[in-house]
Amino acid sequence: MNLVQILCTILLLGVYVNAGPAIFSQSSSVIPVTPGQTVTLECAVKNENVSRINMLWIRQSPGKAPEGVLTYRADNKIYRAPAISDRFIPSRDIVRSYHLLTINNVQENDDSKYYCFIYYGDGTQAWGEGTRIQVLKSDLSPPSVQVFRTPEEQLSGSGYVTLSCLVSGFFPGYIDIQWTMDGQQVTDNVQSSPVSLDSSGNSFLAVSYLKLPIAKWKTDVRYFCIVTHESSKMPVIGSVALQDCNSF
Repeated sequence: MNLVQILCTILLLGVYVNAGPAIFSQSSSVIPVTPGQTVTLECAVKNENVSRINMLWIRQSPGKAPEGVLTYRADNKIYRAPAISDRFIPSRDIVRSYHLLTINNVQENDDSKYYCFIYYGDGTQAWGEGTRIQVLKSDLSPPSVQVFRTPEEQLSGSGYVTLSCLVSGFFPGYIDIQWTMDGQQVTDNVQSSPVSLDSSGNSFLAVSYLKLPIAKWKTDVRYFCIVTHESSKMPVIGSVALQDCNSF
């Protein structure tokens, strides 16, 4: 189910149309939890009466489409998606102006990033930043990191060279990839592919690209791709410099 289908389903459930726009804030980016525990997600609400809105919860896991979780209406009715059990319980805290989502008896497949969300009748939307429920597992797989110059990229013509950082073999599929040069993070002209399942279906892969002017590349500075994953306390690092590329 894609996001458009999710939104259509939500509208069929009778989403309340109000003035808005709301501002949602999810303060915790990651909540670690072990299987069997109970966890509660918090969504602070501003610019709306917390008792009058129909709150929606959506989740997304790496390599998968967004999935509707439930709608919690202002009249206290709960509409859960077909795959969602009654372990998922919404509530609201009127005093603090919060909407809450409690997950009882957490299971491994609950590991996902959860968003509080509202869709207005005029098409505008409000989203929380998302909170990942990190279900701690024993079968973690660390990433393998390879950095290289994209073979088909030429030094002449475009005036740029593209460096690629291939990260593969990791599980679960949450990963952070950064580029650095001389100890400084590089953010300009960086693009990353979505995390996806590899051909085995048991681990994930991702690619990050750094586009550089040829003049910068020819200074022979070493560029590092730094990968952070929950399988290791230390980052996994790959690097490349002009001197590594014998084809130049």
